[in-house]
This record gives sequence, structure tokens and C-alpha cells, in this order.
Amino acid sequence: MSELKELSWDAQESVQPLPFEDLERRGLRRRHRRQALTGAGVVAAVAVAVLAAVLPLGNVTGTEKPPAASIPVDQAAEKLVHDKKSGGAGIAFGTPTRWASVWSSPQPGYTWNYAAVLSRDGVRTTAPVRKNQYVVLRAGDEALAVSMPTSMKGTDPTWAQSVMVRLTDQGRIEKKLQWAPPTSEFGAGDVLLAYGTLRALNLETGVLREVKVPGIDNAYEPYLDTTGRWWLVGAKNSGLGNIYWTDDHGKTWEHSLIGEGSTGGRLAVSPNGKTMVLIPSGKPGVRRDPVPVRLSTDRGEHWTTVASRNPPYLSSPVAFDNGTGLALYQGKKRELLRPGAGTPFTPPADLGGLTAVGDFVYSMQYNGDQAMTSTDHGKTWKYFTPR
Repeated sequence: MSELKELSWDAQESVQPLPFEDLERRGLRRRHRRQALTGAGVVAAVAVAVLAAVLPLGNVTGTEKPPAASIPVDQAAEKLVHDKKSGGAGIAFGTPTRWASVWSSPQPGYTWNYAAVLSRDGVRTTAPVRKNQYVVLRAGDEALAVSMPTSMKGTDPTWAQSVMVRLTDQGRIEKKLQWAPPTSEFGAGDVLLAYGTLRALNLETGVLREVKVPGIDNAYEPYLDTTGRWWLVGAKNSGLGNIYWTDDHGKTWEHSLIGEGSTGGRLAVSPNGKTMVLIPSGKPGVRRDPVPVRLSTDRGEHWTTVASRNPPYLSSPVAFDNGTGLALYQGKKRELLRPGAGTPFTPPADLGGLTAVGDFVYSMQYNGDQAMTSTDHGKTWKYFTPR
């Protein structure tokens, strides 16, 4: 199994057991429905789910003029995206009108092909078909697609097929990814991604490199708030998990312990960096009591336990600037918990993992190919197919 797949599985095992199990069930049901899909599609969805790399929001309504230049049609990508055997593997929004989605198609011999769709204020393009998995992520008010190499070794031949595709106000931009040696610091314009190893992607050059953070072996949940602070969850292979942050692009890091006995967790940070929602996790394979859902409204200085639930079914924290958040519980009784906001909602039965762009919340449909969006903090949801 490739390093990327191993890291994706490891990240789910140690950070968020629910999406791993939940997506596995989703994949099984989809296989029954389509016959052709296999567990490899689950890995693609997991790889997307691990990413949380963002830059501060600019104009969230998307009022820039759309690309005026004619965008050529990639017939191979269009065929994959619209094939009845293909499945949606993930989505990322830059604003409510700018998004990118990943599609995977089964091939003979249990292999997969991947493509991506990018849409910007009504203008659409695709990323080319690749055997490397695509991930989609947000950078400011932009959503982009990246076909990743299977490892961070510069000699890995999959670097030759790795590509970054953007759709900006200047049109479609495609760049090959370039390897560079590991670094302990990263640039102000870099986007951080986490697969267990932390990576920095430069949007202008396409350079992708590993970022070394002193004292940790694994990193998850990177997020950049509007103050310029990067947050992440970090841990040693044989130690407790911590919340880490840097205000100077990796020159120095500070950290605070997630909780007694926790080796990691799921962390959500609001755009202004003040509201934080945390779901701690324990050692994989060890029986655990219900875990707390914790809320901070002062950048992690003080925490309040607002709920507790069975850990295998608790996931997807998001945080809002108004001191509230959301978390999804998919146990026998499905709940959309609302830390700081009161009584939980009953979520749609097909609601998957949550992500937020400001107050705009979205998800890929559970056991389906539609995206789900909410503009009222999870009270109501709309559907569309991101092709």
C-alpha cells in the first residue's frame, strides 16, 4: 500500500474512528448499488477527509468577475466524471459559489482513476484524469484540486503525474507539483496539508514539501485563522496529543495538552480563531468511555464540556465566530450537536462529515454523490450534484 494510503488510514485510526467506519459502510452500500465500486473508493474519500488546509477567507460571496477566457474541454475527465460507475469522493468550498469535487472510477484489476471538477461563480473546468488520488482544498476564497504523489520521496515516479489545478479570475491554471527538501519553516503564501506528515504547498510555484514540527511525529487538522495563526493537532507516535499553533510560519510553535490520555483528536477553529470545538481521542483499540465535546471561546485558554457521546460515532466538529459550533453524532440516535447553541438538531439521515467556510456548512452525502449545504448553522440543508 502506498505511503499516502497508509497515512490516510493511520490518520483515521488515531484521530477520527467514525469517518473510517462510516465511510467503509458507505462504500459497502455503494458497491451493492453500483456493483463496480470497491474499498479503494473509501480510501479516496478518507484521504480527502483528512485535509483541513485553509487560508483566511476573503470575499465569501464571490463577487470577482469570473474567468473570461475560453476553457478547453477535457473529454477524458468529462467521461470519468459522468460515468455511471464513478462516485463522488469529496468536496471543498472556497465560497458558497466556488467549489471543487473529486470523482473516482473503478478500473480493471482493482485500480482506480481520478478526476476533479472546479467551479467558480458559474464557470466550470476539470482537472485531468490521474491514477494518483486527487484531494480538494480551500485556499482563501478559492477551491482547488491536487493530484498527490504517493510518497514525499523525491525519487518517487508518481511526482511526474502529480498536478495542481486552479480556477482563478485569470482563468484555468495547471501546474506540475515540484519536490523540495523538508523544511521547518514555510512561506506566508503556502497552504498546509496533513497526512500524518505535515506538508506545505506553494500555490504560485507548485512546490510541495514536508514541514518538520519539533516534538511531533504526526500532524492533523491544519487551519489558518484570520489573524495569521496556523493551528494543528500534533502527537508523538508513543505520546499524548497536543494543540499546536504558530504565528511566524513555523519559526516557533506553542502547544497545549488536548486532555489526559488523549493521543489526538478532532479540532475545529472559527475564522477569527476565538471559538474552538474539540473532540479528544484515545489510544486505538482501547475501550473508552464516552468522550467529551469541548468548547472554548477564548482561543483555547479555557474549555467547557458541553456534551459527551460514544467516541466511534462522534465526529466533524465545526466552529463559528459567534462562540458556537456543530458536531455530528451518528449513533443509534443521530444528532447534530450544537456546542454553545443549545438543543441538538436531528440531522438528515444522509448527512456526512461536516466542514465550514465561515457560517456556510457543507458535507458530502452519506451513501450518495450529492453535496449538502446549510446557511443556517445546520438547521436546514440543500442538495446538489457537484459535477
